[in-house]
Amino acid sequence: MLICIFIGEYPPEVLYHWQKKPANYPQPNYPLYHPLPDARSISRQVAVVRPPQVTSRQSTAPVRELISEVCVQPSQPASVGHPQTLRRNISLPDDCRDIFITYSVDTAAELMPFVNFLINQGFRPAIDIFEDRVRQMDVNKWMDSFLKNKSVLIIVVISPKYKTDVEGDGSDQHGLHTKYIHTQIQNEFILQRCLNFRLVPVLFPSANQSHVPLWLQSTRLYRWPEDAKDMLLRLLREEKYIVPPLGKDLMITIKPL
Repeated sequence: MLICIFIGEYPPEVLYHWQKKPANYPQPNYPLYHPLPDARSISRQVAVVRPPQVTSRQSTAPVRELISEVCVQPSQPASVGHPQTLRRNISLPDDCRDIFITYSVDTAAELMPFVNFLINQGFRPAIDIFEDRVRQMDVNKWMDSFLKNKSVLIIVVISPKYKTDVEGDGSDQHGLHTKYIHTQIQNEFILQRCLNFRLVPVLFPSANQSHVPLWLQSTRLYRWPEDAKDMLLRLLREEKYIVPPLGKDLMITIKPL
């Protein structure tokens, strides 16, 4: 996969004129559900955006970087004419490839393309309908093996029925244990002082903002399949925006009048 980083560079005198605009970065030209080459191999391409020309009489100060934006694309050789292209490989630890998915019955039919997408990117989704081990052991022990493992990210599939299940009377007629899992992850969220370290709420097509539990609405929400690239960055533990390092200290010259 290719991670493109777009960097703006401006001298200090024109920084205050800069206004942030929506990023216009290249979109991947591959079908959404087709596998990317290998999620472990990631390259970074640095595209430098040149500012308006500033003459030497206006400024001799060094150029500074602005915030960078990262996007995912299939791996490809560095194109000629981009001498600042940088490449690096990323290798997730094996235990970080496990992803636990909690959902409700109204999205069961839509989960297959979603799970296939995750598998094609090198992840191992844990979901009860694909696990033979659930039939051989206590289902609570199987779920707790993922819920208590802090290296496992948890995808919360948001749908109208999910909202009803977690805020209803606690009945579990479909056997998905949605209410139990919701209680566990909510307790963890509270114990971590409402900081979200491993929950990834994903709104499926039938869902909207009102179907998200109130305590999860303050976190980053992803919509499937529109936000597939951003969700993939989250699962790869990659930040979408990279803040440049702090500049050197300024020197003040004092002249007698």
